[in-house]
Amino acid sequence: MDAIEKIVEQILEKGTCEAEAVKKSEVNRIESNFYEQIAALDIQKKQQITKNAELSKKIFRQKQNRQQLEVKQATLNSKQELLGQLFKETTEKMKQWDTETFQQFASGMLSKLDLSGEVVFNAGEYSKDKISQTWLDQFTTDKLTLQLSEKIIPKESGFVLAKDGIEYNFLFSTLVQEVQTTEIYKIAEMLFG
Repeated sequence: MDAIEKIVEQILEKGTCEAEAVKKSEVNRIESNFYEQIAALDIQKKQQITKNAELSKKIFRQKQNRQQLEVKQATLNSKQELLGQLFKETTEKMKQWDTETFQQFASGMLSKLDLSGEVVFNAGEYSKDKISQTWLDQFTTDKLTLQLSEKIIPKESGFVLAKDGIEYNFLFSTLVQEVQTTEIYKIAEMLFG
């Protein structure tokens, strides 16, 4: 019996050793797999942190750009509003001209134009009291006759000269608008540099 017990003992010992070897091998494999997964998760974590940081920077830049654009737009709107107010006030100040100033302006415009024949002078509603046929008669020559029209241009200051269907517009709102259209960039540069 000793021999059978020895063989059983040897088989058990061999089985135990093999089981230990398999156990050790399996533990090593599991640990190796575990550490690989931890390393992979660590790499994934670092990549996600980098990705999140880049995304955060991108979102921050977008917000910053949007805010800068909003500030620029608000500044531009304020400047445009100020310029609009400036041109509106200019028109209002011209509308307030006294008779002498208005007549100097009209005289200057009449002397610059090379007109002949009969020309009709249409005054704006706010300028009608600053001009008379008597005053216009001083510009009458053998080539030119100015006739003050009874027709008044409503809610306007300045005047329109009409000859043979052609009109020369000297209404203050139109003149200021023309300056606004052609000179706005120069004026803005002077004001806001």
